[in-house]
Amino acid sequence: MPEDPGSFKQFCQLVGQMNITEFKYRFNSNEKAVVLYSVGVHTVSELKAMKERMESCQLKTYNVIETDLMKDHLHYLMGGRSNVQNEVLCRFIFPERPGALMKFLDSLGPRWNISLFHYRGQGETGANVLVGIQVPRVEMDEFHDRANRLGYEYTLVNNDDFYHLLMRSWLGFL
Repeated sequence: MPEDPGSFKQFCQLVGQMNITEFKYRFNSNEKAVVLYSVGVHTVSELKAMKERMESCQLKTYNVIETDLMKDHLHYLMGGRSNVQNEVLCRFIFPERPGALMKFLDSLGPRWNISLFHYRGQGETGANVLVGIQVPRVEMDEFHDRANRLGYEYTLVNNDDFYHLLMRSWLGFL
């Protein structure tokens, strides 16, 4: 998908009513993003229709379900290190209910670009979601206002040592 603000929301709209069970994305460049996602069990015709919707908007889609290397290893390595300007890293607790993701996207976007998104549905009452958002320092008060009005519990984690070790370029660890 394009590395443009609002692309994530467009992607979710194209998925439609299907339940997204996993979503991994990391900002990589100013061109195209690679996204790993899974949807809940649906019929072959529903999956085909979703793929056609994606491709009609120039979002190339691959089915990697039968690839053991991807299932066992590669999807855990999705993204890697990056130095994204003005990135604020947050852990949100999303309610496990339809519309929770779109409510989040409507509350915060397209004001700020989402630079990282890691969600995996676990069937509980709340999903722990790691989100990177590009928010200039002078807009942090507005960000906090919008995040608080959203009503989802959240914590800023930019100062976590392991975040710096695994997700950012070496900045002097521990």
